[in-house]
Amino acid sequence: MTKKILITALAFGLAVTVFLIIYNSIINDGITIITVVSTIIGGLIGSLLFAWIMQYSAKKLFKKIVIETNANEHILKEGGANHFKGKEGVGGKLVLTNTRLIFKSHKLNIQIHEENFDLDRVNAIKTTKTFNFLHNGLTLELKDNNHHRFIVDDPTDWVGRILRQKQLIN
Repeated sequence: MTKKILITALAFGLAVTVFLIIYNSIINDGITIITVVSTIIGGLIGSLLFAWIMQYSAKKLFKKIVIETNANEHILKEGGANHFKGKEGVGGKLVLTNTRLIFKSHKLNIQIHEENFDLDRVNAIKTTKTFNFLHNGLTLELKDNNHHRFIVDDPTDWVGRILRQKQLIN
């Protein structure tokens, strides 16, 4: 299990565990050491299991997403991503080629789609925070003033690679 998944699991588990301790103390008319200890153990086990299942499912879905490139294109970077369409964070794969950025959703979304962004149409790209504290956002601004938001692993690397490739084609 990767460090990122472990941290996510522990953060999720901590929040759920605190909620369950409060809930159990209300239900049982008070808090006991047995309630606290059993809830902490259950929270840790449950959060690690949840994180493992989510990681396994995401990898399985990611492998099923096939993005076709043109004959003159080669893939520079790819990774799992969420593309915001309104309120929905549509899960899928983001691919950077030598000429464009491509997002393709997996089949378990409501808004299934594929979008292509030619690098010469990109006006600006920057990293952003999700929920004002998670450094996993990527905002793409196109020359027609359309904005696209993504959640990716290592958004700083994505920005650097996109900007380098943009310089090479200009």
